Amino acid sequence: MGGFFMVIISCVLIYNSIVDKKIIAENRIVSARILETPPDCNNLGRRGRGGYYKLELNGQIFIKNGNRLVCEKLYGKDKINVYTNFKMDKILFLDEYEKSKDILYGTILMFIGIVIIIKSWKK
Repeated sequence: MGGFFMVIISCVLIYNSIVDKKIIAENRIVSARILETPPDCNNLGRRGRGGYYKLELNGQIFIKNGNRLVCEKLYGKDKINVYTNFKMDKILFLDEYEKSKDILYGTILMFIGIVIIIKSWKK
């Protein structure tokens, strides 16, 4: 049963990564207004997980997670360039997809899930 959940989760990871890749391929760069950043880029919480950033594009509010490097780019600015899709209902920071390993992690998770399913069927 756990193997099925792993395969489903991996499919979601891979699908979301493909959607992000399509957004990057469209190369639609727009300027989003920065509404909120963490008050201190050097104190973003435990283990450097990062902070949350509130951006506005076409009247829609987006809350994005980012690390200290993202904070330093956004802190004190009013606007930032981001990628968006045709509907403008999703945004990505310009270097967000390049650092993402979701396809790799999704594929590994799917492989492990399939191995677990096969082993449980053999029993």
